[in-house]
Amino acid sequence: MKVTLWKQSFVAAAFALAATSSAYAGGFVDVLNTGARTPGSTNNIATDPFYLTAGLSPTWTLQNSVTSTVYSPINSAAVGIFTDSVWLDSATNSYIIGSYFQLDNDSNGITEINSIVRSGFADYAGTISAAWVFASDVYATAPVDGYRLRDPSRSDYYQNGSNGNPAPNDPAPVYNAGTASTGAYFDADKVAIRTDVSIDEDSPNSALYLLRVSADQYRIDWTANAVHIVQGGSASEGGRIRQDMFLSGFTVTAVPEAETYAMMMAGLALIGTIVRRRKSA
Repeated sequence: MKVTLWKQSFVAAAFALAATSSAYAGGFVDVLNTGARTPGSTNNIATDPFYLTAGLSPTWTLQNSVTSTVYSPINSAAVGIFTDSVWLDSATNSYIIGSYFQLDNDSNGITEINSIVRSGFADYAGTISAAWVFASDVYATAPVDGYRLRDPSRSDYYQNGSNGNPAPNDPAPVYNAGTASTGAYFDADKVAIRTDVSIDEDSPNSALYLLRVSADQYRIDWTANAVHIVQGGSASEGGRIRQDMFLSGFTVTAVPEAETYAMMMAGLALIGTIVRRRKSA
């Protein structure tokens, strides 16, 4: 387990779930299974294939929602909150994991959030799909609608910018589409979502970013360091310095099929019988 230098707290009922739309229009897009950024996202909801135009479906049942305080890795001051939620969709037998970040204080070295990277998909063999809705439609205390989901990828964080000219103070490689197309960035355990949360730019919170996975033979667990919130370095925006914050979050765990589980239990029983016979011999 990775030890972090910042703290985490859970705020029960910090966010009241607001009423959601009564119809479901789709909008989930399969994330490329190569590590490349999945194309299609736009800044116009009328043309953005990732945007759920009718909001959350009435077939979704909220399973759990945890709000954590996010602290600056520089001085341990509280800078915002992160809400992690899980729904079960009875219509598709799938889990939907929701990520929401709200920046409340930008005076402690955290002035902009550029990526939310989720871990915990290494056990998952199916397709991961992504979508988003305005956070203010779901969380009653969201300040504004929130910055849209952009270019989800099965990878870790890669900084933006022209190739060969990386931002200062940011050790991550600059994203290159050609390199990504070769599968060089693929990480089966991760999904990275680009964002641009900034109080100064009038986008103090993200939208609600949604990832859908099959519930067939999988369960959802709460795991340390499952969420990686990244402030990327930038020379052009006040010399912003790269910062990393890790939080616990929901992950996907494979559950053995009934036949496999039965065979495993039978094998353990057989081993126990052999051990007892050897002891009595």
